[in-house]
Amino acid sequence: MAVVAGATVKATGANSAAERTAVTDSAGFYRLVALPAGTYKVTVSQPGFGTATFNVELTVNRTGVLNAKLDVGATGVEVTVTSELPLLEPTASSTGSTVTPRQIQDLPVNGREYLDLLQLVPGVAINRQSSGDNASPVLGERSGNNNFLIDGQPNKDTVNGGAAAQFNQETIAEFQVLTSAYKAEFGQASGAIVNVITKSGGNQFHGVGSFFHRNDSFDSSNSLSSTSIKPALRRYDYSLALGGPIWKDKMFFFGSSERIQEDRGIDFNYPALPPNLLSLLQTQEDPLDGPAIGRETRNFFKLNENFGRHQLNQQVNYTNGYDRAAGAGLPSTRRSTSARHLLLGFGDTMILGDQGNPWVVTLRGSYRGEPSDDQPAFPQFTGTTSLQPFPAQQTCPPTCGFFSTLPSVVFGSLSTRSFLDQKYTSVGANVGKRFGDHKLSSDGSI
Repeated sequence: MAVVAGATVKATGANSAAERTAVTDSAGFYRLVALPAGTYKVTVSQPGFGTATFNVELTVNRTGVLNAKLDVGATGVEVTVTSELPLLEPTASSTGSTVTPRQIQDLPVNGREYLDLLQLVPGVAINRQSSGDNASPVLGERSGNNNFLIDGQPNKDTVNGGAAAQFNQETIAEFQVLTSAYKAEFGQASGAIVNVITKSGGNQFHGVGSFFHRNDSFDSSNSLSSTSIKPALRRYDYSLALGGPIWKDKMFFFGSSERIQEDRGIDFNYPALPPNLLSLLQTQEDPLDGPAIGRETRNFFKLNENFGRHQLNQQVNYTNGYDRAAGAGLPSTRRSTSARHLLLGFGDTMILGDQGNPWVVTLRGSYRGEPSDDQPAFPQFTGTTSLQPFPAQQTCPPTCGFFSTLPSVVFGSLSTRSFLDQKYTSVGANVGKRFGDHKLSSDGSI
C-alpha cells in the first residue's frame, strides 16, 4: 500500500466554525492542531483519487489518530465513513478517563450535580458523609490534593476542597479526570486533575429547558432506623440554556440559568435523658426543629470568537446560594450559610508560523471572588464567654488529654458569626510545538 503525499486534509466543526487544514507530507502524515473538543467532518482529497469523508468526535485533551484510504482513479466519488477514534492513546503517558457529553446528558444524576459522575472513573471515591465536603478522594490521595479546571481556568476551593464555582449541568460539555503522569500544562495537584469544558454556541440556535423535582412521596424510610417516619423533602430545580450565532462563522454565544429551591426535613432524635430534663429540652428545641432550607441561583454566559488564527473566549459565571438551619445536631446549634461565587475568564489560542507544524500559544486569565457568611441559625441560643476554673476530674487513660484537667476560659462561642472573602487572580500561558517525533510544551501561571 503506497502513501499519498500532498493530499489535503480538512476538518470542519459540525456545529461550529472551527476549521483546520493540513497537507500530508512525503510519508503520508498530517497534523491538525488546537482543535476544540467536538464533532468534526474530516475530508481527505487528492487529484486523481476519490475523496474520503469521516465523521469523528474529538474529546477534551485528546490526540486522535485517523488513517484514510483513498481509491485510485475514483475522481468525483466520495466515500463517507462514521468513525470512532481508538480508545487508547499509545503516545499518551497520562492515565485517566473522560466523561462524554452523552453520559452527562443521558445518565440520571440525583440533584443534577455533574461532578457526581466522577464515580464513573476508576479510583474515585465520592464523599457521602453528611458533614463532609464536596470533594472526592482519588487513588488514596486526600480530596484537597485534587485540582479543578474550567475551560483551562483554576476552579479549586482551596479552603474546603472540591470545585469552587458551581455550574448548571446544562452548561457542561464534558470533562476529563487525569489520575497520574500529567502533561506540562497541568499541575498544582498530587491527586487528580478534573479538566472541565463548557458548551459553546454554534452557527445554529440550540436551546434546552428542564425541570427536576423530588419529594418524600417517592422516598422510602431508612431501613436501619428505629422509626419509619420519612424526613420531609421538597426540591425544585428549573433550568434554561440557549446558544447560537452573533456573527455567522465568527462570533457565538451560550448562556444558561438555573434556580434551585429545597426544603429538607432533618431526621433528629432526642437522646435518652431523664423525663424532666427531656421535657425542658423539648420545650426549647421543638419550636426550632424545622426543615433545612436551601436556595441557589446559577447563571453562566460565554462568548467565542474565531478571527483568523485566533480562537478567543470570554465567560462569566455567577452563583448565589443560601442554606438555613443546616446540620444534624440540636436545632438550636444549626448553622446558616450564604455564599456568592463570581468567575470571570478569558482565553486566546493562537496558531503561529507554518500551518502544517505551527507554534500553538494559549494565553489565559481569570478572576474569582467568593465572599461567604456563616452564622448561627438561632443567635439567641449561642454561647457566651465562660470560665472553668475547676474542670471535672477524669480517669486516665483513656479519657483525659494534656489540657483536659487544666482551668480554661472560652471567649464567645464556636457558633460565632464569621465572614470569609476569597479573591483569586490568575494569568498563564502555554506554548507547544512539534520537532520531528518530539513535542515541546511549556506552561506557566501565577
